[in-house]
Amino acid sequence: MPHNPPLVLYVEDDGMLLTMYKQFFTIHGFAFEGAADFKTGKALIPEKMPDLVLLDLLLPDMWSAIPKNVDHELGLDILKGVKADPKTRNIPVIVLSNIDQPSVVAKAKALGAEDFLVKAHVVPREVLAAIKKIFDARGIPLPEKRVPKT
Repeated sequence: MPHNPPLVLYVEDDGMLLTMYKQFFTIHGFAFEGAADFKTGKALIPEKMPDLVLLDLLLPDMWSAIPKNVDHELGLDILKGVKADPKTRNIPVIVLSNIDQPSVVAKAKALGAEDFLVKAHVVPREVLAAIKKIFDARGIPLPEKRVPKT
């Protein structure tokens, strides 16, 4: 059952991106939760049961440094966990990462990601358009855009 307003949970270690997306989604009427690392993200998804997860792949608690060969499991472990758990398997996940390797994109989609967006190539309104497409397909209404307080 969808939240009212819909809840987006973003697992992202960049605090500036979390703040920017929180403001953006709040203005567009969404509820928003952020998780700044692997452990927190993995715990918050079944706790909050968001309507959609935005998932970065390179996260603290996962690697001590960015590996030279990024074709590893990375944040895909969170995606695997979401899709393996009967409680969370129907939560749509959009990978939002700067990894732009076809093998990683293919693996994420094979594991159940609804979409894979490269952070450096999209702006928030394009992320919102991807969410709208998923919500439309699932019959989840978008919230009304909120007017920011001045």
